[in-house]
Amino acid sequence: MAPLSVLLLLLLPPPPVRLWAQLEDRCKWNVVLNKYQSLGQGSEKFFEQLPVSLYELFKNLNDLPVDRSETYMGFPYYLKITLNCYLKDKGTIIRGSHLTGTNPKVRISFYTPVNFRSWKSERLQLDMEGAPLKRSCLAEETCDLNWFTPMPMKNGSLVMEVEIISNHLGELVENARFLININGFMKREKGKLIFTLGTQTRGITHRDFINTESKPVWATMGQAPVLILGGIPDEKMILISDSSFDEITLVELNIDSCWLGSLQCPQEQFTASIFDAICTESTLFIRQNQLIYYFTGEYVSLKAPGSSNWVRVLHNRCIKRLCPVETPLNGSEYVLALTGGNEEGFFFLGTITDGIVTFKMFPLEKSLCQYFKVDSCKLLWVVYNTARNNFMLLMEFTQGKVRDAWLMEYIAYIDNSVVDTVFKLYDIPPFVPNDGGLDFVMLLGMETYTDYPLIIKGLWINPFSNMMFIWGNAILQSYDYKNFIYLAEFPKESTIKYLASNYQGEVACVTETEEIWFIVEGSIKVYKLYPSEGWDTLFALSQMEASSLYLRNETSVSVFYDVMGLQQLVYQVDKQGNGKLLKRLLPVNQILVYQQLSMTTHDETETSKGSILSYSAVCPFQLMQLRDLPTPQIFTRQERYHADAPFVSSISGFHNKFSLAIYQGLIYYLLWLHSKYNKPYADPVHDPTWSWWKEEKTDKNFFVYLASNFQSTYGLYINMDSYVKSYKQEKSDRLPQYIYLDKGDIYSFSVYLTSPQSMQVSSMTSRGNLRLAVVVADPMCVATDVEKHNLINHNAILFKVSIQDKKACFDQGISGHNLMKTSVLIKVVDSAGKCFLKTRSGYEMLGNNMIPILIGCPLGKRLAFDITATLKYNKEENKRYFDCVHPDPEMPCFLFTDPFVPFFLIQDMVTGESGSFNGSYILKVIGGGISLDNITDYSEADIYRYNSPEDKSESHIWTILGEERKIGSYFILQHNTSGVQWLCLQNSPCHDIIPSHIYSPEFFFKIMVSNRDVDKSTYCDYQVIFLLHVHGLPLSNNRALWYLWLTLYVILGLLFFYILCCFLFVHVKRFWNKIKAKFTDIMTTESFYSYSSSSSMPSMVSSKFSQVQSNDGERASVLKPREKKKT
Repeated sequence: MAPLSVLLLLLLPPPPVRLWAQLEDRCKWNVVLNKYQSLGQGSEKFFEQLPVSLYELFKNLNDLPVDRSETYMGFPYYLKITLNCYLKDKGTIIRGSHLTGTNPKVRISFYTPVNFRSWKSERLQLDMEGAPLKRSCLAEETCDLNWFTPMPMKNGSLVMEVEIISNHLGELVENARFLININGFMKREKGKLIFTLGTQTRGITHRDFINTESKPVWATMGQAPVLILGGIPDEKMILISDSSFDEITLVELNIDSCWLGSLQCPQEQFTASIFDAICTESTLFIRQNQLIYYFTGEYVSLKAPGSSNWVRVLHNRCIKRLCPVETPLNGSEYVLALTGGNEEGFFFLGTITDGIVTFKMFPLEKSLCQYFKVDSCKLLWVVYNTARNNFMLLMEFTQGKVRDAWLMEYIAYIDNSVVDTVFKLYDIPPFVPNDGGLDFVMLLGMETYTDYPLIIKGLWINPFSNMMFIWGNAILQSYDYKNFIYLAEFPKESTIKYLASNYQGEVACVTETEEIWFIVEGSIKVYKLYPSEGWDTLFALSQMEASSLYLRNETSVSVFYDVMGLQQLVYQVDKQGNGKLLKRLLPVNQILVYQQLSMTTHDETETSKGSILSYSAVCPFQLMQLRDLPTPQIFTRQERYHADAPFVSSISGFHNKFSLAIYQGLIYYLLWLHSKYNKPYADPVHDPTWSWWKEEKTDKNFFVYLASNFQSTYGLYINMDSYVKSYKQEKSDRLPQYIYLDKGDIYSFSVYLTSPQSMQVSSMTSRGNLRLAVVVADPMCVATDVEKHNLINHNAILFKVSIQDKKACFDQGISGHNLMKTSVLIKVVDSAGKCFLKTRSGYEMLGNNMIPILIGCPLGKRLAFDITATLKYNKEENKRYFDCVHPDPEMPCFLFTDPFVPFFLIQDMVTGESGSFNGSYILKVIGGGISLDNITDYSEADIYRYNSPEDKSESHIWTILGEERKIGSYFILQHNTSGVQWLCLQNSPCHDIIPSHIYSPEFFFKIMVSNRDVDKSTYCDYQVIFLLHVHGLPLSNNRALWYLWLTLYVILGLLFFYILCCFLFVHVKRFWNKIKAKFTDIMTTESFYSYSSSSSMPSMVSSKFSQVQSNDGERASVLKPREKKKT
């Protein structure tokens, strides 16, 4: 049938010329990592995680808008982007692409870490611009042209998705996506990069994979940076990769021993192979025979150090199987270990938190076999349902000659109780149901059965849709775990050995004979992908195109899902006998299209011009469009930054190592600004980058002048406006991969469907066949509404769909913590596996869309203290405002005697919106001090005494102004109606503060505000802790009285001293003058006698003459009469 399918493909009309040219790309993007010292050479492994200093480079940038006082850092790696062209003259194509404007954009998506308690939960993207860099060579000036960007890291994120986006100039190249993850299982020793968990001993050989069974890749969904795969025959080796098996290494593990088995733990056969392998964010688990080992990687984001050797756990336990838990819960990851032998009926739950591994055994009291008192039992499979926090068990019991298989629910009260609860949910039939030629059979107890035994192998649950599959040589499907449907299209002769799912509505099944089957959730169809007619057509076309993706001699190693879709790991042997391990995308939709062509029926109509072939329309609609979709980031909570490379003032436009290093430092600083933007005080501008370059932007024209005249350092110009946060992302015509719903949120859109024109029925009948179904996983939590509008003129129907949270299934939580998983399935009836759209990247299935929903407090929302509105209101209300003597613009002061009415903002870090918080809240003073250096945190007992109105110990710091409402022991404050009056009573820490200077006492209050349990308008548990500076605190009565008496004493003493000085001043002055005069006479007399005794006779005569004159003068003065006063 394959040649017929090929002929049918050739009969299809070709697409338009422009589309046909785009579908045949001559080149593809590829990325590798480089270090600064070896830019453009080879590739590196992503194992170094510490930043590098760029201080020496940035300190010389005098004429560029950078703050040289800052310590600029960089990341250890660069992203090298190359064009791989499959033509002989690929160098000419690459050079021509650069000259015609080809410049890739790079989008880095950081995956949210598991432990949201250690790292902030957020979904972050960074858009960068590729910087062209050439290596000098002798042949041609621009040979070996590549583009480079920094390879950034974010705190806590170990998994990063890199998307190369073409700018649609020059060569047409399709966008490409890659996973580049941090490998914590490598180290550098003696200048060589080696693995820490084993030894890379040899290359891959034929005997490792030929005639071997495929194995599942088990990992925490979207969280495991390193994947491993066992199953190498008789070798303790694993395949390991940090790029989702794009690059693969074979490593021999350095585990200690292999347990051979015992009477209590029988072993059918001994082998050194690794049977089970499970990957988590930080730790790898393996099972060899009955032994369990784990190895923790060396990651700087973990609290625990990495392992130096494999750690063996569950000593002396008979472990027969590991079961994965592919979705995390409560900030931790999990793994299940099932026991066998004499310990049958027990299982262990392994918990991994920040690299710390602990195991706990369940059931707590006795084994499951002892619960039901049967002759023998076997625990086949265990699923830890993280959505409901319970265990689903698949067990087989034997009582005499009767063998039963049960589906059971086990609830363990892990915290304090030791009571277990086990419920029997469903009794699995022992034989395969008789389908009677139908696609499915509802198992109600009235159906008939064949004589073919029903073999049960495992269990699978989608925590988003609540879909359960019991699989083996049949597939039983259920939504409520009590009522099942048998999917009859899966043959009872085949037995499934493992499942893989993307948890968005697609499930792939691999049988023991390596068949691959495909299921679309919400439908009853099971599609065989390999071997099939569609696969044969795909293989035939690939051989015609001389594609190396498909060879005749190949062995399937594993089938698994990653972010790019369903992948297959195969080992191929070419005609020369050379083998290679290859990962390829399994084109499910393309195979289904080819199978549909082989089953297409047609009618032949005779006309006057000849026979006309008309093919029946398999798809119930001709066109499907999604319209009126909201702005994506509102519900996806995806934050995005944009940063262009510095402009180089060279004619060729090539960058150099210095410009790339500066680009690296700018990217690091941008992410640093993002990570530290968690201030409790709301900034005037709601943007983490608002303070960056706010002063340098005034000199923007000067920097442009320097760069345009080739006067800037290194010939660079930094466009400050390009380093921004993007709040308005472009709308999409596709449903998002997930949405977040807060309390009462509504997500709405429209579905536009047109009827097929080839249907031989009336337009009214064809439109009547178009039906849109909405399947809600949790109808008690999510409500949907569908409005149907007939567009008769367009022969179409418009369905308006709205999805709304019912405010019933979530309490309150911190942003991004412990969100409830659910989903809504939007499907056009009878369209699953029948409707496809051909795009540039392949075929896309239409008509079935599952929207995973996360209910709770969305990512990126926070509460902030609105200091601007608080100051404005308090100034207007109190008619005054007294700031501190030494004001701080970052932390204004408030006067103790003035009522304090705080205001808060709800800031959306994703959309950039900021609005007033209008709900209720509780305010507590949880710490304080007289200065910023000695702030202490209060104990729970102290917090109660200082804040609770029920406390009677005279310890209150504040009381409420306005209406008094309480919850428990604390006041409830309301926006704009409640305020705070400071008290600082006798036993409070702010009572009787001794001033340290001449100004009034002041105190720093550490305040926590939370809306927990008092605000019913949101699921968000908003909480903000901030410091409040209050001055003008009063003194205690005793201390004030003491200061008063001391002041009076000082003033009176000074006054008495002043009066005393004024009264005695005249007498003291006269007494001092007399003493001074006598002292002068004595000195004069002594001087005279000393002089006269040493002089000659003339001197004596003149002395006597002077004495006579003196005596005559005295006599004359005595005889002189006194003058009379005038009247």
